[in-house]
Amino acid sequence: MKPSLKEIWKNRKQIMEGITNSIIRDEYVEEIAAERLAICNACENKDDVGDSCALTGSQPCCKICCCAFKFKTRALSTECPEGKWNSVITEEDEDKLDALK
Repeated sequence: MKPSLKEIWKNRKQIMEGITNSIIRDEYVEEIAAERLAICNACENKDDVGDSCALTGSQPCCKICCCAFKFKTRALSTECPEGKWNSVITEEDEDKLDALK
């Protein structure tokens, strides 16, 4: 089931973090994203077709959270909804880093 607009709005910071990190590449983020992506690609909840994706055309995505792998794996403050990988930084710490930019 695709997320509601309310759910998307609630997660907007993490979504923007993933989008930003996919545009402005950082070696550390890319290492973490590669590790996460390997796990996601082997997962039974991978949606290659895009039926579950929150954003049309953003497959592959997760059938559980509906997030595109390209963005989800690069958002360091997110975690896998199935607990297969954890966040690296808290949302609060992410906000503090953003304030320094």
